[in-house]
Amino acid sequence: MLLARGRFWRASLPRAASLIVLELRKAALPEDLQELRDLRVEVPLAKWNLLAKNVYADRKLLGGLLLDYAKNKDRVSTAVANDRLLAELRRVLLDATSVALEEGILIIVPAGGGAEGD
Repeated sequence: MLLARGRFWRASLPRAASLIVLELRKAALPEDLQELRDLRVEVPLAKWNLLAKNVYADRKLLGGLLLDYAKNKDRVSTAVANDRLLAELRRVLLDATSVALEEGILIIVPAGGGAEGD
């Protein structure tokens, strides 16, 4: 299921999977960034909150979080260092989060996980 798509990035939810896949769209990459064409980040749904909370943190923190789930770890720093890719990644992350909430893939729970008034 496609959650969000930009010119360079795509976020999807594979069938029967408990993760969201962020990947660069190979055909859209400029020639100088073709080395990033196989970058794929598979974030477990249980950890998606970390990305959503830190989407506008500095690029080192966001890159470090992506690094934990990336298949090609050596390409993450190049992707996060590129201003165009980083700006679109942030937008795609937020769009994917919104769609995942609307579709019931992610749920919002109160801080601490308890009910109101506890």
